[in-house]
Amino acid sequence: MDVQYRYLFEDGRVECFDLLFDETDLSLQTVLTDKEPEPWMALSYCQCEGCSLLADETAYCPVAVNLGGLVAPFKEDFSHARVETTVTMRGREVKQTCDLQEGLRSMMGLVMATSGCPYLDRLRPMAYTHQPFATMEETFFRSVSGYFMAQLIRLREGEEPSFELDGLRALYRDINKINTAFTERLRGFGGKDAHLNALVSLDIFAQMGGMSIDERWLTRITPLFSSHLTS
Repeated sequence: MDVQYRYLFEDGRVECFDLLFDETDLSLQTVLTDKEPEPWMALSYCQCEGCSLLADETAYCPVAVNLGGLVAPFKEDFSHARVETTVTMRGREVKQTCDLQEGLRSMMGLVMATSGCPYLDRLRPMAYTHQPFATMEETFFRSVSGYFMAQLIRLREGEEPSFELDGLRALYRDINKINTAFTERLRGFGGKDAHLNALVSLDIFAQMGGMSIDERWLTRITPLFSSHLTS
């Protein structure tokens, strides 16, 4: 799968990223930086709580290395800079004029979920239906659908499934911890605030996911499935 993010600034400046993903598991194949890793990318630098990677085996956090190449061109940009963001994937083009932080949030979320983090890899299936500029409700719908698809696959593979929402809420709590750690990592990168605020807005999605995906949310969307409830 190929995804291109293109950012056009009001002064005519263009930043473009061509992302290539493995066709089988959607792991990110594109190398986003050709520079030597920086100190803030070291696995031991603000390492996420509960990270299963070991510094003597993995010197640099795979997500941090990819984020470094992604945010470097925007180091001196403010989050409120207006950009025309164009996303091209699977023969479709999605375009929106927005603040830079919003355009970056979408790409950062995609890259973080596909870079090889043991925790964030659980979000990688959502790359299959990547939706730039998704609302919080749309993201909830996709994440719940992906979670239950994962449980069906666990059942098919002989693993114990869980068809309760507690597992998904726990996943969002883990993601919140990771986003907090990555905010501290990116402070080590320096620069203005576009990349930091993009990550903060991603974290808001994670916090809301941990709190808002509940029985009330299911009740609210139940009418969508009314045709499945008739005998």
